[in-house]
Amino acid sequence: MTNNAKRAIVWLVFAVGLILGILGWTNYAYASMTGTIIFLCCLFVSIALRILWGIRKEKESPRNR
Repeated sequence: MTNNAKRAIVWLVFAVGLILGILGWTNYAYASMTGTIIFLCCLFVSIALRILWGIRKEKESPRNR
């Protein structure tokens, strides 16, 4: 799997957690505490995937400025 695919998966896990958290925080779907728990679980999973896959922040190259 390429680095770009790994970064996309990590970002999608975080985004899903954020969306489910917002649904809970606005009380449309479930309690705000449930939304917080779901968001934190997705956040921890995305951090764990970054660590396991060895994804680092790319240094900015002069061409990207």
